[in-house]
Amino acid sequence: MATAAPIKPSSVPYFYGRITREEAEQILASYDKKEGLYLLRESINPLGNYAISICHNNNFHHYNIEKRQDGMYKISDGRPFPGPVELIQHHEYNLDGMITNPKFQCNRQPFQRPIAFRGMTYTELENELISKAESMKNKYTDFIHRHSLSLDKNAKMERALGAQRDHLILLVAKDLHKKQPWYHGKITRDEADKRMTKAGHDDGKFLVRQRDDKKTFALTLSYRNEARHYMIDKKEKFAIQDGPKFDCLMMLIDHYHNKSDGLLCKLATPVPKPGYDKSALAKYMESSTRQNMVYSDHQIPERRQSHTSLHSPTSPTANSFPGKVPSRANSNRDRALPLLPPEESAPQPPPSRTGSGIKGRPPPPLPTGAERANWTGGNWEQPEDVQDRRIKIDMDSSQLEKIYDDLPRTKDTFSIRQSQLELEEELGSGQFGSVQKGYCTLKREGRIPVAVKKLKSEDKSAEEEMLKEADLMRNLTHQRIVRMIGLCRADCIMLVLELCPCGPLNSFLAKHKELKQSTVVQLMWQVAQGMSYLHSKNYVHRDLAARNVLLVSENSAKISDFGMSKALNIGNDYYKAQEAGKWPLKWYAPECVYYWKFDAKSDVWSYGVTLWEATSYGEKPYRKMKGNEILKFLVEDEKRLQKPDFCDEQVYEIMLECWQYDKKDRPTFEEIDQKMKYQQQRLLSLRK
Repeated sequence: MATAAPIKPSSVPYFYGRITREEAEQILASYDKKEGLYLLRESINPLGNYAISICHNNNFHHYNIEKRQDGMYKISDGRPFPGPVELIQHHEYNLDGMITNPKFQCNRQPFQRPIAFRGMTYTELENELISKAESMKNKYTDFIHRHSLSLDKNAKMERALGAQRDHLILLVAKDLHKKQPWYHGKITRDEADKRMTKAGHDDGKFLVRQRDDKKTFALTLSYRNEARHYMIDKKEKFAIQDGPKFDCLMMLIDHYHNKSDGLLCKLATPVPKPGYDKSALAKYMESSTRQNMVYSDHQIPERRQSHTSLHSPTSPTANSFPGKVPSRANSNRDRALPLLPPEESAPQPPPSRTGSGIKGRPPPPLPTGAERANWTGGNWEQPEDVQDRRIKIDMDSSQLEKIYDDLPRTKDTFSIRQSQLELEEELGSGQFGSVQKGYCTLKREGRIPVAVKKLKSEDKSAEEEMLKEADLMRNLTHQRIVRMIGLCRADCIMLVLELCPCGPLNSFLAKHKELKQSTVVQLMWQVAQGMSYLHSKNYVHRDLAARNVLLVSENSAKISDFGMSKALNIGNDYYKAQEAGKWPLKWYAPECVYYWKFDAKSDVWSYGVTLWEATSYGEKPYRKMKGNEILKFLVEDEKRLQKPDFCDEQVYEIMLECWQYDKKDRPTFEEIDQKMKYQQQRLLSLRK
């Protein structure tokens, strides 16, 4: 005897479709969290799973109902059942892993239909599935056609929505976005900006377009009266950079309605494409009730107690809860839940990106205009050089390096008195401080040349940052990293550092263009060695640039300026900034600009820019381009800086590897160390 088909979740009144955990809790909370009150929903992701949300002891509990490979459904530690409804029927009388029995149905309103996707009900989805099944030239439609004389549409639906339902949904959902008001097809970025402006800016307004490559898409989001653009990549699945992956655009858009997850704000109202049918748009908007959707514009009535019978199909297993809990004897008199009160105004953007997942996240909006500094806190231009000229000293570089290498590292020697210092001319200055040439008298080594970094003001926050820099540098001992000699607490905080007489790499190369490319590559090989050591100590630099590579001689480079460097916590391979600072954005990888997320691979991107500066003899990267243009150039257009005129082709290939958009594709500094060593030896051999 054939087993009966499982009950379709969409046929029971307590099934809400694809709503979020938060929306389920909001619905349940509006009815006082009655013990055993429950609803059924379909998981946003992955496809095919369900969840039951239930109240117990004035709290919410959620049980994932997982679909197994054999088509059966079960909760963790529970028994398998042919469908989610059958599972609930069992648990009404048997806990079997649940904290309480599902006793009272939290039913939808009569006019509400389960939500398949935003703006699309399950009824509409099922019609699409039937249409798809009937058009497919495979065994499933052959079966339907063979029985077409004896099966009505409902029977056909059962066939189409049976074991192959998930497969059919994927086939249908793949093209569903083309019917949505927010999908504008293949238009340019500029046209997307114009359409957003014409529609009127409101936080959360959005549209989606196809990019020129016809393989990827872009999301245009309104935020603070500006259009922001995120690339939606399509490899195996759809995703915004470092964000979760989805089987189709519809699911991705649903997700970002529910969570900002790296965007500046959640999606709210779609910008309809030109010519979109007005009646279809009205129907689309009306299908989005406040408790299930974010972007419904119609007013939701205040909560009221309803005593109207609900005529939709009911389950014989549980009672509905219409504000007053009926007894089990009255289970045939299910009543509808009253409407929820309206939500607050459109979702507000988070105050910061903390916890957002630059798990990127797509690229978020591009910073523009005056907001650039406010949003990113960054600096799109090159910061001032700390030292812009060569320093004359009475010893050669090898003697100088030996002195610094032999300095002891103890607490006593690290603490320097002001009387030990003699300050001379200023080498350079920045926003918060200056660097002066000087001498420091030590007990054993005597009078040695030093560079002294000092604060300009009594800014407490700047003082704290300098102390952090000192604490970090005292733990670093490597030939390719500027040595910290000690710390002086006087009228202001002073860091006493080893002196690099030839100054910053970019300034030196700009004045010495006769230097061979093999020598330039040798210097950058040394930088790779220093960065490899830094990362081995679990630090990220966050400000690697040619201006922060100092030269002891034309053959000896050292990494400096650790004011923005951060130690990574044990178990973490990245640092997430809590707020923006004065960041050198032209040297930053896209994930740093967009998500404030820094790791070894973001330093690798900066190394690529530094290598470009070096091989171009101190040229400024993206010289005439502004911030928004750079991000469009790198992310939207997928372009990179051109090869410098005198740069070797193979060295340029290393730069391109460093500038891979997906950080997983960038090399490590250990690999760069080996690559640069080989290139330096190869270039030397070519000179012979």
